[in-house]
Amino acid sequence: MLVDGGAGLNLISPKVISKLQIAKEELKDTGTFQGVNPGRSHPKGKIMLPMTFGGELNYQTEKIVFDVVDLPLPYNGILGRPALAKFMEASHYDYNTLK
Repeated sequence: MLVDGGAGLNLISPKVISKLQIAKEELKDTGTFQGVNPGRSHPKGKIMLPMTFGGELNYQTEKIVFDVVDLPLPYNGILGRPALAKFMEASHYDYNTLK
């Protein structure tokens, strides 16, 4: 996953959805968006997934909404501002960590 504090939405690839064995019927309808690649992107749908940040003793789980989109990205997905805001995330670039 790429963490992008400038992205206005969370994206996940159809490959990940397939590996999680989530049926296409579970995806909710969604509109188009632009800004990730030239022109408009047409997601295959939207899905809410649980996501956990932290370690064994100190962790937090939230339900995050992802747009499922088939784009030529070198990542399984992008965590944007909506996900980071739910976790009240702060980036520490010196230590290459999220807190």
